[in-house]
Formats: sequence, structure tokens, C-alpha cells
Amino acid sequence: MTDSSIDLTVVVTTHAEGRLLRPTLRSISASIRAASTAGWRCELLLIADNADARTQSEIARWGAREDLGYPVRVLEVSLGESGAARNAGAAAAAGEHVAFVDGDDLVSADYFGSALEVLRESTGPTIVHPDYVISFGARSLVWRTDPTNHHEVTFRDLVRHNLWPSSAATRRDLYLEHPYRSLHPTSGYGPEDWVWNIDTTAAGATHLVAKDSVFFYRVRERGGVNNRHALSILPWFDLAALRRALPAAASDVPEDHLDPPAARPLSHRVYSRMLPVARWSTRWLSFEAKHAIYRTARWVARGGVRPPQAEPVESMLPDALATALADAAEIEPAITWTAFRALTLPVWRAHDDGYGAHLESALNEIADRGDALVLVPWLGVGGADLVALNYAKALAATERYRGRVTVLATSLAERTRRKLIPDDVNFVQLDERWLGLDAGIRSRLLAQLIILSRPDLIVSVNCHHFTEAMHDYSRQILDGTRVFVTLFAFDRVGAGYPTNPITDDSQRTYLDDIDGIITDNTTTARLVEDILALPHEQIFVHRQPALDDVPPIDTTTSGHTDENFDHTHPFRLVWPHRLDGEKRPDVLVELARELRRRDLPVVIDVWGQRVLTTEGDSLMADLAEAGVVYRGPYSGGLPALPTRDYHALLLTSRSEGLPLVLVQSLLLGLPVVASGVGGVPDIIQDGVTGLLTGGPDDINGFADAIQSLLSNAPRRRALIEAGHAFAARHHSWDAFEHTVATALLPQPVPADASSG
Repeated sequence: MTDSSIDLTVVVTTHAEGRLLRPTLRSISASIRAASTAGWRCELLLIADNADARTQSEIARWGAREDLGYPVRVLEVSLGESGAARNAGAAAAAGEHVAFVDGDDLVSADYFGSALEVLRESTGPTIVHPDYVISFGARSLVWRTDPTNHHEVTFRDLVRHNLWPSSAATRRDLYLEHPYRSLHPTSGYGPEDWVWNIDTTAAGATHLVAKDSVFFYRVRERGGVNNRHALSILPWFDLAALRRALPAAASDVPEDHLDPPAARPLSHRVYSRMLPVARWSTRWLSFEAKHAIYRTARWVARGGVRPPQAEPVESMLPDALATALADAAEIEPAITWTAFRALTLPVWRAHDDGYGAHLESALNEIADRGDALVLVPWLGVGGADLVALNYAKALAATERYRGRVTVLATSLAERTRRKLIPDDVNFVQLDERWLGLDAGIRSRLLAQLIILSRPDLIVSVNCHHFTEAMHDYSRQILDGTRVFVTLFAFDRVGAGYPTNPITDDSQRTYLDDIDGIITDNTTTARLVEDILALPHEQIFVHRQPALDDVPPIDTTTSGHTDENFDHTHPFRLVWPHRLDGEKRPDVLVELARELRRRDLPVVIDVWGQRVLTTEGDSLMADLAEAGVVYRGPYSGGLPALPTRDYHALLLTSRSEGLPLVLVQSLLLGLPVVASGVGGVPDIIQDGVTGLLTGGPDDINGFADAIQSLLSNAPRRRALIEAGHAFAARHHSWDAFEHTVATALLPQPVPADASSG
């Protein structure tokens, strides 16, 4: 209950500050005395939240002092959480106004009195912060805070950075109306003061600064709030309300959305005329470089000669800061070296570096169509890309997710073929400039995007950016979202070492909490289970459809009808793969030579994208010398090729999951000769649905299989028919949609048999 005789309650939240609490209380006492001299009546309220013994001792010592000149109260609570402790302090405060300070930070002597003056002169809900924040201890930094009425502050800045420190002063009833959210330290969300700053801004409160006042923020090497929140992320907040309350800066919105030009200061009108020229002349630069130039242009338009960031502190800040530094160093000598280096410390201001803009843009495009997210690097023509489209289309066909499926691409836009994306699936491409952000910030951005879009389900198909985000933010991403990730095969690097984004993380702790790993074959499933030590029921084998519709078997193709071959009518093989080391196109050179040595009338056609390597040109020359014909790249899967004119398909890979090109081959009536690697034996059963070799280097095995198909038409037809029947049964759309509905959609909980 408030006391009309108290203007301000200073609430200090404590936990395990111990001896660090003493300099905090000394600085607070100096600021309270200064405010009292100016006529303000103050009290000090110490919140002991599960305080340890040393902190309790400091609290008791301060509470027992009789020379302070202001009342001191102590409130003991067992909340274990900063926001809840502040809420308890606001509820117990007697003053009309309340100011919060954490138990290991310091304030300048003029802070409380200056803040009360700002509040007395303000109309509407107002929150006041220190003008400057000086970090000391493990890091030295000067941070100049900007109020919400500063013409450069935007909602994107507040999404990117916490614009104001945890210390804030306002009317007690505003704290009661807008309490801090309960964010337990184990939740991974926070900092709670950043969330509160966003919530209050979105609710219409104005954040101002007490001119020339200083907040001294202690940065610890280990422990402390700053380290606990190093990997924290914001919980869901109302971005639309924040955007309405704190619009974009003048340079970021259309001219007709601004105040009339005459109402704006001359400096801003000069800047507005400079901006189009700056934009045109810097159109080729990166987003970050252009952003820095625009900021500099604004500053120059206000009469400066160089960017504020480059100015030494004492040449930019008022004399009051030098006094505050000197006084604070006398109370806490740990500030001394920060004060000593003040001349060389740049002034930092919290502005968006593109993070907020990328986040906002993606959220706007996802809108209300993000209940299910399929995450991919891009959507091209590879097997993984077809798999991603399969999941998007199958989910969009369900009642639960119809019209609410989004494919989110995180990498290179030019690799995506948008024409492949069906109309009932939303597609969102992250602006490629987000890749210029620091890797840790990229992971935070993607995790924040997921938290704000609130998907019910995520299927990540080889999306390494998502895997990276899961390393640090799995707890928050998995808060209400079911997650499945794919692992179809291992890439090979160096001398054939296996690699995959999931296994690149040496900890892999998040795997205990995701809903499952999806693969497309039993061989990889067994391997993943063994390598990752996962329970069998957490690994799902999903047989993928390779064509939209299963065609009836075609008995008029060359592979089915042709019987006699010679050099004028050769047996034609198609090798339709990417020309990289994993696919072993070099095998074709030795194979063609072996077929020639056996005098078999065989021609090998190569279709596929060339991968630029140092051996690329020599490989193409070797293929041509061996008589192998390179036909060029293709798109649209195997149906885009003249498969009716071929007699069999070759796969010479050294490692594979379950290549969908094999499924397509069987459905199109083209028998397969393949390396018996990875998941290939899941569909190519040797002698039943196709022919297998001992591996890519089994040249005689390949030649024997080809010779068998060439000379034995009945056997070839039997393989074609059995292969088509197998693929139609196991790789149809109906079968896949049933798999998706069973494995990925939440299943109804059976009613209690004892009820009713």
C-alpha cells in the first residue's frame, strides 16, 4: 500500500551478490540523499530472494544503520527469478514512484532526482532510464541510451537490442498494471527487463532518459545475470502492437507517412534530400555498409563532422559524466580502469543491423500460414529437395494443416525453383543478407522467428541453419513445437570421412528432446541408431514417393520390348546424377573400357549438373575418350529425360541414402544396375527388382550385370515388372500420406476405458 509521504521507493533485488552489494548500496544511498536534498522523500526496499548468507549479512548491516536519513525495509521472498522479485518489490513499495536497481550495479548521484523530475513533467505512462550505461569489470563499454521519441529509434532496434538497462523508474501503478513476466532462469527466455521494455512499449508507454545520469553495469567473468542470459532469447511478444507503438524511423517509411516537412527540423529535411543520392550511389554495397553510411549521413545532417561512434567519450559526453565516473570509482575501484580508458572508449548506440528487418519480413510472409514449417536450405532438383516438397504437399493435404504450411528456405535463393512449389503451400525465402550476420546472431534470429511464428510442427530437411540454431536454442524452439529432422546419408570429406550437420555437433543434447529423426531407408536407420545412441522408436523410416501419380506399367518402352542389339542399335544406359565425387562418375570411364573390351554394343549417356572441381575438365576428357556421352544438365527429375529410349539406368555412387531417382526409374519401367551401398538395397533387391554390384569399384560386377540385361530380355522384363510393382506398393502417394499422418500429426489420446 502506498504512503502519501513517500515519493520514491528504490527497490534493490538481491540474491547472491555478497560483498558486491555494499558498493551498490553506497551508490544508491548517495543518489537518495541527493534526491532528498532536492525535496523528494525516498525509502529503500531490499528484496532478499533466496539470499545467501553473505548477502543476508550485508542486508542486515544496512538495515541496522541509523545514520542514513531515509527508511530501509527488507522483504524476504523465495521466488528464484528476477522478474518475480521485482513484481514483489513493486507490490510492497510505499512510494508513488518506484525505481529498480539490481544488487551488483551502481547509479550516479543525480539519477533518482533527475528521473523524478522527468516523471513529474511527463503526461501519460512514462518510464525513465539512465542516460548512459557504463559497463565495467569483464568488459568496458559506454552505451548512450535513446528515448522512444528519438527520431532514429525504431521497433526493429528494440527487437534487435534491449534499448534500455534493467534500471527503470516509473509510477508504481504502471508496474502493477504491467508486471514483469515470470521467466524462470531454466526456461532459457530473457532477459526479463528486455521483455518488459518491449511489453510496455507495445502497450503505449514512453521510455525516456534522465539527462546525464549514469548506470554502472557490472559485467562478470562468470556467473551473474549477464552470463546467464548470454544464450537467452525473447519469448513470444506482440510484434504488431510494438510496430504500431514504435514505428519505423523516418528513413524507413514512405514520405506520405511522415509529419509534414515543415514540421520537421531543418537537419532532418537536409538529410531527407541527401538520402536518395546516398541510396543510389551505394546500391551495390552490403546492407550493413549502407546502414552505416545512412546513420553517418543523419549525423552529418545534424551538424556533425564524423560519426559519433568514432568520438572519444570525454569529447562527446557532458562534464557530468566525468564527475559520475570519478565518484563511482571512489565507491567501487573496479570502475577505475574503465574510467581511465574513457578517452578511448567508443560510444555504442543500439541500432538494428538488419536482424530486426529480416525477422519482421519473414514473419510478415509467414503470417497465419506457419502452423507447419518445412525448413530447407533451398528447393532445387536434388533428392532432398523433392523430399521437402513431399512433406509440404502431404501436410497441406491434411485437415489440420490445410492452408497453413510454409516452406522456409534459409540459404541461396538462386538455387530454388519456385515453379516446383504448389499453390497451396506458402514459400518464404529469407533475405540473403541475413547470411552476412554473425553465425551466433543468425542462429538467434532463426530461433526467434520460430518462437514468434509459433509453429505446431517443424520438419527440417537437411537445413543446417536450423541444426545450428538447435545447438543453443533447442529448449526454446521445442517449447510447444514438435520437431523432426532428416538424416538420409553422410557426406564425405577429405579421405572419405563422414559428416552431417546433426553429427557435427559433438554434444547433440537436443536429440533427447526432439520427436524424431527421419530417414528413408533401413540401412541408414540402423547406422543412425548406432552412431547417435538413439532409441529405435525415435528413428522413422519414411519411404518417399518419387512421382505425383503412380503410372501403370508401360510395356512399350525400349527397355521392355527390345531384344536384339548391335553397334547400329546399341543397348543404351542412362547415368542421370550430379557429377561429383560421391556419385563416382569416374567409374564410367573404366566401365566403358571394360564393355568395349568385351565387345558389347553399349552406349552410356550422362545427364547431370557438372560440379566445378580441379578434376572436372580432365574427367570430361576421359569420359569422351572412353566413348561416354555427356548430354548436359536437366531439371524436373527423371521424367524430364527420354527414359523410353533407354534400356537400363546406372548408379555408381560410393554412398547413398535411398536415391529417389531409383524409385522413379522403377516406376518408369527402367531396370536398374546399382552399387549396393547405403539404402540402395532397400529398393533394389538383387535379382528381383534390379541388379546390385559390390560397390562403385566393382567394374566386372557392373559389366556382368549389363551383359545379363542385354542378352536376356525375359529376365529384363521380369525385373521391370517386379520393380514397378514394388515401387508402386511402397512409394505411392497414398502410402506416404498415411505415413505422414501417422508419424507427424499428433494422435488422439484414447479415452479412459474406465470412464463412461
